[in-house]
Amino acid sequence: MATRTASVSVSWRRGAAGRRLSAWTVARHGLALLFAAFVLLPIVYMVLIALQPTSTAGTEVVPKIWHPETFREMWDTVSLGIYLRNSLIIATLAGVLSSVLALGAAYVVARFRFRFRNVFRISLLATHTVPGLLLLLPLFVMYAIVQQTVGVVIIGTYWGVVFTYMAFALPFSIWLLSVYITGLPVELEEQALVDGATRLEVVRWVTLPLALPGMVVTFVFAFLLSWNDVLFASVLTSPTTRTLGVGLRNYLSENYALPEWNQLMAASIVSAIPAVILFLIVQRYIVTGLASGSLKG
Repeated sequence: MATRTASVSVSWRRGAAGRRLSAWTVARHGLALLFAAFVLLPIVYMVLIALQPTSTAGTEVVPKIWHPETFREMWDTVSLGIYLRNSLIIATLAGVLSSVLALGAAYVVARFRFRFRNVFRISLLATHTVPGLLLLLPLFVMYAIVQQTVGVVIIGTYWGVVFTYMAFALPFSIWLLSVYITGLPVELEEQALVDGATRLEVVRWVTLPLALPGMVVTFVFAFLLSWNDVLFASVLTSPTTRTLGVGLRNYLSENYALPEWNQLMAASIVSAIPAVILFLIVQRYIVTGLASGSLKG
């Protein structure tokens, strides 16, 4: 009798635990669905607006008349192809140069001891507390003075915008890579030095391959910072170097009888595709780089 009672008690406890686990699973899946809806609903709304004709775009959620030609018409309304090309060039250059330059500076911070080293590392993050709007006018004036003094055109060129984005991307890139390099085994570098390699050769052949995941993270950070910017691009670009963030505003220009809301939504969807593709390609490196940096910092 006692054995049967104990068996029933164990079965009841297992059943209660199973019910609690089932309730937690349902709640977890419900939260996941809620978060997915929160993320996807704006995208679905953009697609629905993009598939509406201009006359009714934005006045109804589900279009009564489907107008898929919007995705063709948007290329003719404004120079979207030129804006897309300019954004790709500027964002790629800013990402590559920021990652390469940050590697050298981060190696010095990670491997050498000097005065105010920790203060310097903290200041790298502190620079991101300065609003970009506060720096816009000083940067513009500085570029204008350089143009007049040296005769080198900066405003309205690719390099003027690239240097600006690098100035904002480099501090975080240096900090992240310095944390990542600190976690790399220093014994490999010491062995290379013993074998006669110079410090530059050590960085090129030992540190660079090991720090590649961290460099991918810094590249993506600089790329997205450049890709999404509107403030600096609206001032430092010309009609020939205008980027997507600035060019999308032309769909709401007063040159048209009605704002092209459907074409704006379609162009916004297209402008997000390169960033999504980039993330899908390098997501493995992003996870590795961020995880290593967080654990080794």
